[in-house]
Amino acid sequence: MTEAAQPVICLEGVHFAYGSQFALEDADFDIHAGESVCMVGPNGGGKSTLIKLMLGLLKPDAGRVLLFGEAPLRTRHKVGYVPQLTEFDPLFPISVLEVCLMGSLNGRSFGFTGRAEQGRARALLDSMELGGLARAPFSSLSGGQRQAVLVARAMMAEPELLLLDEPTAHVDVASAARLMEGIRALGEDMTVLMVSHDLSFVARTVPKVICVNRCVHVHPTAELSSEVLNQLYGHELRMVQHDYEHRDSHGGHCHG
Repeated sequence: MTEAAQPVICLEGVHFAYGSQFALEDADFDIHAGESVCMVGPNGGGKSTLIKLMLGLLKPDAGRVLLFGEAPLRTRHKVGYVPQLTEFDPLFPISVLEVCLMGSLNGRSFGFTGRAEQGRARALLDSMELGGLARAPFSSLSGGQRQAVLVARAMMAEPELLLLDEPTAHVDVASAARLMEGIRALGEDMTVLMVSHDLSFVARTVPKVICVNRCVHVHPTAELSSEVLNQLYGHELRMVQHDYEHRDSHGGHCHG
């Protein structure tokens, strides 16, 4: 496999069980550099397990997981993580800039940031259209603005892969659209993997979807018919129609 063709994430025949309870069976797919992909599926279907395997927090019982061509424990520092907004206390007394600067802290910084970090933080906030709110309390922002700040925080470490967990939870449609535009403005080559239950957001936003319900299937978003979703979730769902142009040219080695 050449360097140019090496996937950002590669799963080959991955199985994982919690004791006798299978969580994932024969997960097999690639995500390539520059792709925007969304992971969908019912609660308890294995999405969180899949993320933990990708980051090396769990080890597969069978098969292989590679992150940037290596074991995830060696390369997960290249991943920027944006947690669910509900995992943060919005009333904690901290400014927007201070939240963003948290992304530059490491074991050697001892909590101090210099001019370079401050400049990068302000530039990232500007790119998310939040430059004028740098000194504002984080608690004063709307849900969409808070998510944008958390994206800027994740980008402080200059990751090659951005992982977002439910980025549109508690965010309205307009804010979700602005959030995605801000993410795209951060870099055309950024690889983005999102976990979402918002199927209308998925339909408008990404060209490729990973469907997870113990088994894993990968589809172009345009192929997400009502029948596919009913099989995935086990009950009737409707997919919002969309006109997203499918730009992904990488087939990977997905099996459905």
